[in-house]
Amino acid sequence: MPTLGQILTDDLASKLNDSGFLNDALEFTSDVFIESIKDLSEQGFSADGTPWESLGDSHAKRKGGDYTADLRFKFYSGNGAMDNIYASVQGDNSFEFEFGDSEMDAYMEAHQYGLSNGRSRMPVRQWAPEEKDMDSAIQQENLQKIESFITEYLNESSTVQGAQIISI
Repeated sequence: MPTLGQILTDDLASKLNDSGFLNDALEFTSDVFIESIKDLSEQGFSADGTPWESLGDSHAKRKGGDYTADLRFKFYSGNGAMDNIYASVQGDNSFEFEFGDSEMDAYMEAHQYGLSNGRSRMPVRQWAPEEKDMDSAIQQENLQKIESFITEYLNESSTVQGAQIISI
């Protein structure tokens, strides 16, 4: 006969493994991060909340003399990169950020890591949070939103059949 603790643990595990919950949690999580990425980019901040460095002379010249150019500038498709960002859910219950265009994906990766784009080295514009950023205030705020979502889900009522373990 299972104990009340085992029954409650099984109920909790079934809630957390429910495919509907997993999909909702992934969608909510990706939405939280995308909103944060857009807000930080618009303000000229990296994923950890630190300001981006000013552009060097060569990059600023290409951006019309603007030393603070950010990732909202129009890309080849006519839209800013952040206008096209979305999260692609992977089969392993994770997601990755994409921009709908392989050239834009490469451009954004080059900015994330300060890679060469074939002409010159791109200035670092770290837009996506990485593990090292998770202790920053902005990412802690994002994690708190996700934690609240999960807590709210787990606090929804459930009916546990425990009558069989209580004997009088």
